[in-house]
Amino acid sequence: MKKLGEKLKELIDAGAAEHQLFVVHYTVSPTGLFRFYMDSEVAVSMGVLTEFTRHISRTIDEGDFGEHPFTFEISSPGATEPLRDERQFAKHVGRSLNIQTEEHTYKGAFTAFENRILTIQNEIKEKGKKKINLEEVLIPFDQIKEATIILSFK
Repeated sequence: MKKLGEKLKELIDAGAAEHQLFVVHYTVSPTGLFRFYMDSEVAVSMGVLTEFTRHISRTIDEGDFGEHPFTFEISSPGATEPLRDERQFAKHVGRSLNIQTEEHTYKGAFTAFENRILTIQNEIKEKGKKKINLEEVLIPFDQIKEATIILSFK
């Protein structure tokens, strides 16, 4: 299964660029289910994912992928999944993020991403007070352990 997974990953990586996609993460189950989570530097549409899935499916059908049956799925990572790839960040400027580093957790408006540095308007709430103060924080990309989007329904 490992060699098949590597072969599928190579195939998907090779075809992703022409659809303006990239692999964020993938999983392999012992039962032969390969899940690939794709994203783009712009909003990902279901139409693009569908077209890409069909392209990969045709390539698999025409190629040699062994005797063992397997299933593959391609989808976007979903709104609640952490941002894993640097290319995901720029399109989320203007949204609110939770950022964890080794030493701190930051929460607030994500205002810029330049030269691999995130700028966050970190929310600081004083004990016993409702008022929230903002502190601009610069976070180097390589110090981020986890970054998630704070969903808001307005």
